[in-house]
Amino acid sequence: MKRVWPTIHVLFILLVLINPAVAGEVYTWTDAEGNIHITDQPPDDRSPVESIIRYSAPTETKASPDPPPQPNSADLQQAEQLNKQLKRLKERKTQLEKIIVENRASIAAAEKDAEYYRKRSGSYARRNEKSIERQLVVLNNNLTTYQSDQRYVDEDIAETEKRLETIELNMKRPGGESGPPAPAN
Repeated sequence: MKRVWPTIHVLFILLVLINPAVAGEVYTWTDAEGNIHITDQPPDDRSPVESIIRYSAPTETKASPDPPPQPNSADLQQAEQLNKQLKRLKERKTQLEKIIVENRASIAAAEKDAEYYRKRSGSYARRNEKSIERQLVVLNNNLTTYQSDQRYVDEDIAETEKRLETIELNMKRPGGESGPPAPAN
């Protein structure tokens, strides 16, 4: 058995020389049945390792480019959800802008009608004027509510875009690690 060891070491050296691009460790051990094992994995059955040969790939003179970062699936899912949310928020903003324009047109028309009835005399004119003034109160309250909603939607859009930008920056970092968010500017 002693004569086998020099042969095994020669095999290790040949193995390393044949495939110089590989880096790692080669383990040798003898199992309970007396079989000699040579692998890149340590023994599973707790057999004592008799030798470990460490080897590494030769250093290259020209640097190879880093592989492109691979975003993790959690970042991709979160980015997808934020993009959907951003789309919904922008649709809501468009709806609110349309409602605000229509509401302003209704207010202008109601003010014109109220002015018309102010110039008229009689109980019919006064009743119509009062009715239109009540409508104007409701229209102005609605306009205030819609404008407030639009401000909140604008804030939500800005916040969502900022979160999406942070996730996209995380996905572009080497290794695509998510980790803590990048510091905000």
